[in-house]
Amino acid sequence: MNLYRNINRADLVQAILTLGNEISFLVEGHIGSSKSSLINDLADALPTHTPVYIDMACITDAGDFQLPALDHANKVSQYYPNESLGLHTGKPMIIMFDELGKSGNQGVINAVLPALNERRWGNTYFHPDTIVFATTNLGKENVGDILKPHAANRITRAQMAKLTGSEFITYGQRHNLHPVVSAWVDRNPHCFASYEDVDDPADNELIYHPKAVRPAFVTHRSMSRASLIMHKREVLGDDATTHLLCGTIGAPAALQLMTFAVLADQLPTRHEIIANPDAAQIPDNPSAMVLLVCQALGWVQRDTLSSWLRYMDRFPINEPKALFALQMTKNDTKIEWASKVQAFTDFNRQYAHLYGA
Repeated sequence: MNLYRNINRADLVQAILTLGNEISFLVEGHIGSSKSSLINDLADALPTHTPVYIDMACITDAGDFQLPALDHANKVSQYYPNESLGLHTGKPMIIMFDELGKSGNQGVINAVLPALNERRWGNTYFHPDTIVFATTNLGKENVGDILKPHAANRITRAQMAKLTGSEFITYGQRHNLHPVVSAWVDRNPHCFASYEDVDDPADNELIYHPKAVRPAFVTHRSMSRASLIMHKREVLGDDATTHLLCGTIGAPAALQLMTFAVLADQLPTRHEIIANPDAAQIPDNPSAMVLLVCQALGWVQRDTLSSWLRYMDRFPINEPKALFALQMTKNDTKIEWASKVQAFTDFNRQYAHLYGA
C-alpha cells in the first residue's frame, strides 16, 4: 500500500488554509465522501471570506462565467466576469470549482485554468487572500472524471481519505445524526472501507465498488440521508422506512440498520436511566450498549451526566464506555461543561487509557 495514498480531512483543510491563496488544490475523493462540504470547513475557519460554490457539472459554456462588453471610450472590448466570482467586491473569497473533472467542455475547463494557476480572471487578479480550489472523483471510480495533462499540471492533486467511523460519529454529534445510525456505523466500520482495499466486491457488499453494479450503497452522504429517514420512522412505519433505506444505502445495510432500530426499541428510556441509574435494565448485547451510548451522546446534559455515568459504569464491557468518553471529548460544546463535572473527570481518568487520551 502506498504510504502517501491519502491525506486526512483535517490535514487537507489546514493545507488549503495555509497554501490555498498561492496554489490550487484538486481534491480527489470517493463518491459521497463530503468533498463538496470542504467549502463549509474553510468558511468556518475564515469568517471574513465569502464562499463561492461553482458546480462545474452544470456549467455548459464559458459564457456562463463571463460576457463580452464594449468599452466605447477606448474602442475596445472586454469580458465582464460573473458576479458570483466576487471580483467586483475587492474582498477575499473562497472559490470552489466542484466536480472539475466532470465538465464535458474543454473550453469551460480552459476558462478556469487562469483562476487555478494564476489567481486571475481575464486581466483582473483575485484579492491576494482569496483561496481557489477544486474537487473531483477518483478516476478509478469510472464516473467520468478526466483532466488533460496540461490542466492537471496547473494544480496540486490531493486524495482525501474517507472519514473513519469514529470521525463520522463526531460529525454526527454536530449534525443531529440519528443514534441508531451512529451505533450501526460504530459496529460496522467496514461500511466506510475503500474499494481500493477490497479486491473482490463480494468481500464487502456495503460499499461502492467499480467492479460491481449496485444501485445503492453506503457512503457518508447516503448515511446522512438514511439518518433523515430514521428520524421520520414513526411517521413512515417500518415497511416504508425499510424500503426507503434500501434505495438509499442498499438492501444489506438497510436490513442491518433496521435490526438495530428494533433493538433500540427494547432498551431502557432516558427517563428510566436518569430516575434510577442503579436499577435501570442493562442489556446483554454489546451492540445494545453502544446504541445506548449513541443515544446518550445526544441527550445528556450537565444535570443528567452524573446519573448517566453511574448507569454506564455498570456495563460489563469497556468498549461502550470508551466510545462515550472519546466522543464527549471531541464535542467542543459539551466538553466545556462536562469537564467541570467531577463525575466525568473521574470517569475520564479511569477509562482514558482505552482511547489514547
